[in-house]
Amino acid sequence: MEKKRRSKKSVDLKRMCPQQKARILAYAEPSKEVRAWMAASQQRIHSRLAHEKEKVSRENPLQDMESKLHNDTLTGQLKAAEARNRIRQMRLKCHNLKMQEINLMISSQACVQSAVRLELLLTNEKQRNHADSLDQLQRQRVEEILEDEKGLTLIRS
Repeated sequence: MEKKRRSKKSVDLKRMCPQQKARILAYAEPSKEVRAWMAASQQRIHSRLAHEKEKVSRENPLQDMESKLHNDTLTGQLKAAEARNRIRQMRLKCHNLKMQEINLMISSQACVQSAVRLELLLTNEKQRNHADSLDQLQRQRVEEILEDEKGLTLIRS
């Protein structure tokens, strides 16, 4: 049966125009000879790359160490950036969930007056918590002044 299929395929391929042949043969398995040539070329490529890497590492091992250190630094920076991004996304998700919960609480109030009161209360609370006008250096300076019990930071002679 397989011989009939193969012979039928080869006869059909002979009748087809070149474009149709190319479309059909693009999805066909390559022959053993073609696979052998592909494997040999891949092997040559890999051996050539390995030889070049070995040659570079023998010629300049210090440069190889520097490039490895540079790659490790870049990898660390990428991982840190990904972690910061995950944390930022989690904060945004948490904030959105809070806002949805607040909106649900407001919308489920019995009368409009209590809904408006609750909304004003919650928005004032939100503004108080997030109104931080100090940057990191200023915050550090304020904490240093607050921790100074003897007043040595402010009193200068």
